[in-house]
Amino acid sequence: MAKNKNPEKDTTKKSDLSANASNKWSRKRRIEFIDFRLSIDGKINRADLVDFFGISIPQASLDLSYYRDLVTNCNPPRENLHYDMHQKVYLRTEDFKPVYPEQCGSSNFFNDLIQYAKNELPQSKNYFGFTPDVGLACLQPPKRIIDESVLSNLLDAIRGHLALHIVYKSLSSDSNEDFLIAPHSFAFDGFRWHIRAYCYDRHEFRDYVLSRIRSADHPKTQAPNDRFSDPIGNGFREVGTGNKDDFDWNEMVTLELQANPELPENARRAIELDYGLPKEGVLKHQVKKALLFYAVRSLHLTQAYRKLPPEERQLALVNQKEIDDILGSMDK
Repeated sequence: MAKNKNPEKDTTKKSDLSANASNKWSRKRRIEFIDFRLSIDGKINRADLVDFFGISIPQASLDLSYYRDLVTNCNPPRENLHYDMHQKVYLRTEDFKPVYPEQCGSSNFFNDLIQYAKNELPQSKNYFGFTPDVGLACLQPPKRIIDESVLSNLLDAIRGHLALHIVYKSLSSDSNEDFLIAPHSFAFDGFRWHIRAYCYDRHEFRDYVLSRIRSADHPKTQAPNDRFSDPIGNGFREVGTGNKDDFDWNEMVTLELQANPELPENARRAIELDYGLPKEGVLKHQVKKALLFYAVRSLHLTQAYRKLPPEERQLALVNQKEIDDILGSMDK
């Protein structure tokens, strides 16, 4: 290639730089694709790359060669693929180890498989070649409609620590209710999204289900401290309304999970494998105190579940009394 005769003058166009950056990103995706197909399907050919990425056959050959060189230069070096002349495909070798283990791991595989089964996996992310038949027994959470203006106004309020009015449909009232809130965070309970906010009408931090917020005003004013009459007659109280003032949000609680000790030993061993419990049999899971009830409910560890027969309760809490005391104090 001829060198630029004037080294002080860079004749490279910005469009060329953008194209180079795009090609590098595309190549990384193509290498991930090769790695995934070999790991999951056990084979790949040039046509797979051509069909998915819309590249030329020569480019597909270059990508496969690049992948082979990449794994050859790994530590330790290995051969992840070899070409089968009869099938005319590259096959996974016995000493295969993925270049991107997280991408090819079981967690990512099953997450994508669930999305695929629900017809929610974007085509651009669907690396599957062969896909097994999948059945979904659980009730899929409905696609909750959250007004874009509501979300936008809530985000503006969080960013600027601003207060805003919302119209909310609660379970305890026949009509919509109007609240003045200072939101600071989002929370997911495994089924629904909530906004965590200080409520000036209730004088406390509360959770609001996002899909029940019918409208939200555009926030314009800074969220002030809340000053209100003390309910037990000690004059006035003043409390902060920001994230740092939400003590239940910032305090962490540890759930000590174990297989239900009321079950036979062989059943407990199976449950320990199922939930990935460590060798000592106790898994410690930290959760925000404000979200403790959601966590306990999702694990079927509430008092209502504890009344069921042992065979219907796989998990139990080692620190059950501690958790009950915390939940009891939050109800007061």
